[in-house]
Amino acid sequence: MSLVESDCKWHFAPQLGGREDGPNDPMSESFKKTPYASLIRESIQNSLDVPLDKSQPVKMDFAISSIDPRNFSNFFDLRNHIKGCIDYYTNNDDAKSTYQPMVEYFDNLGMSGRIHYIKVSDYNTTGMSYEKDNTELPFYAFVRAAGVSSKNDKTAGGAFGYGKAAYFYISPIRTVLVSTKTQSGDNFFEGVSSLCTHIKHGVAGKLVSVGYYDNNNGEPVSDYTRIPSRFRRDDSGTDIFILGIDASDREAIFKEMKMAVLVNFWMAIYSNRLEVKIGDMLINSENIVNLMVEAFPDKLDNAPREKDHNPRPYLDAVVNKGVDNHHIYIERNIPVVGKVSFYALKNKQAIDRIVYMRSPYMLVKTKRTKSSNGFFGVFICEDERGNEILRKTENPAHNEWAASNWRVNGKRVSEGAKAIKEIETFIIDVMEEMFSSKNKEVQNIQGLEDFLYIPTAIDEYSDESESLIGDVVDQRDDEGNALSTDLAELESKPVSDTTSVGKVLIESSTDGGDRNSSGGVLSGHGTRKKKTRGGGGVTSRDIDSRFEEGGTSTEGTFLTEVPVRYRAFAQMEGSRVSHTIIIHSDYEFSNGRIDLLVGGEQSNDSVAIKSCSAGGQIHNNSISGLHIFKGKNIITVKFADNMKHAIKLDAYELK
Repeated sequence: MSLVESDCKWHFAPQLGGREDGPNDPMSESFKKTPYASLIRESIQNSLDVPLDKSQPVKMDFAISSIDPRNFSNFFDLRNHIKGCIDYYTNNDDAKSTYQPMVEYFDNLGMSGRIHYIKVSDYNTTGMSYEKDNTELPFYAFVRAAGVSSKNDKTAGGAFGYGKAAYFYISPIRTVLVSTKTQSGDNFFEGVSSLCTHIKHGVAGKLVSVGYYDNNNGEPVSDYTRIPSRFRRDDSGTDIFILGIDASDREAIFKEMKMAVLVNFWMAIYSNRLEVKIGDMLINSENIVNLMVEAFPDKLDNAPREKDHNPRPYLDAVVNKGVDNHHIYIERNIPVVGKVSFYALKNKQAIDRIVYMRSPYMLVKTKRTKSSNGFFGVFICEDERGNEILRKTENPAHNEWAASNWRVNGKRVSEGAKAIKEIETFIIDVMEEMFSSKNKEVQNIQGLEDFLYIPTAIDEYSDESESLIGDVVDQRDDEGNALSTDLAELESKPVSDTTSVGKVLIESSTDGGDRNSSGGVLSGHGTRKKKTRGGGGVTSRDIDSRFEEGGTSTEGTFLTEVPVRYRAFAQMEGSRVSHTIIIHSDYEFSNGRIDLLVGGEQSNDSVAIKSCSAGGQIHNNSISGLHIFKGKNIITVKFADNMKHAIKLDAYELK
């Protein structure tokens, strides 16, 4: 028995029928681009979920070290299992490309090299308890289960159990060792390797894809004295060893980790919930501001992509809340989500981006609004119940809130949609509060949300969801003014939760008119105006917009108003400003026409249209010859002036 290795060896159970695991693993793609940033998010989130003493910060330590292969000879038997993956999938190119480098790693290492690893350690945490076949306990869920989360804390960061994959895909040999000590003093140790179904020379039959490294017959080691001395844990918490790291990449690894900590966990660090040590560098509440300035010298966040955003101005908003009229802090209790906080830094050069967080004060997402007010914002859900709801609306990557992510028996839970809508409304309210004139009562403007807010998923709380993400226009003139139409003249109306209402003009021919999708004639009621040749639109708008089938034929060519619902937002495509218009119609028809006006309800202008994605004939601000489908239609237009506009699609209020 090796005193160092403590007689630990690999245990891969026989494959006794059932599902085989192949060499392809699509989940790995989620971690390939930024593996160490993914490790930071997943590991710190997991540790923040299990603090031992909430009055003290959770401490994380990321280090690179190594072991001498001569002291862990049984560990090297893993090489034979990896070779068996290639032998079993002889003609599979994926198997060769995945596992041949692992075999070569061991062959090149020999007994004279060293096996390097990243050690991820947490302190002031509860550790991971274990009972055989008890999936509710964290050690079992982490080491012995896939797609299982043991987190019962309603505000816990992770909910899917997939985050641990980040550890395995960083390891070039898909292997980690786990050592933990619980708050009650229990110790557990075990290694785990995630391969594929395979064979091994000298062993009859197939072997399963996942194997365990221990000296307890394939069960975690619970006797402290039988745990290899290097991997013993003396105080509560967990150590995870990610094996096979290329130590020559140390500097690049630590840099990626540092940047990920600053981007994702600055709020947790600033609020003294978290301390992080990366190599010899400590990041805590005392130096977070200085480290942020050092890492992000630019005071502004002008990154075109959300994932590349600069966290510095958002930290500034929190650190300096309320010190002047540029640093705003608003706290509210809203019905579904509960207590929320909003921090804002006003700056004329800001791009109106908001970062969204919940417990454990980790960044969830960033989103640009459609406004050009000039601010950087921070939204935080502070409420236990609200955090539970938002947690259920997240995807496995924990970087979005969408009502469609929370389903019970295949049906979306309405509470999730209400929470997301409530947050959207709260953001609109605080923007009105921050930027309305001090000498003027805040106006409630019909459809204001369509001008102020770009949803990451248009109408994600309706059953007609479609993800549309665009970068909002933030161009400014030489004096710093936003290049957009003025909304100052908008008429005060109650805020509506619905989209704006407009109309599309359909051309009725002399043969009896246009027909609906069932072949029936669509006939209108009220005053009809004959279409003027050459465009420009009709001059009278007093037509009743109701429809019924069975209308009679009329002489000449007529325009009939069709009620539609629509939303519009602007985005940049290279150097051009484009406007996306989402039109909802209750009817399908051809020969449709839309007239686009810009500005407010009392002050509308015509701006020439340059192009339209839906085809048709363009004349000034009108597009004719359009085919409008029943349901959702998405049209992109570009105006000749290349400016951002608040669009009206000949809109009026439905009675």
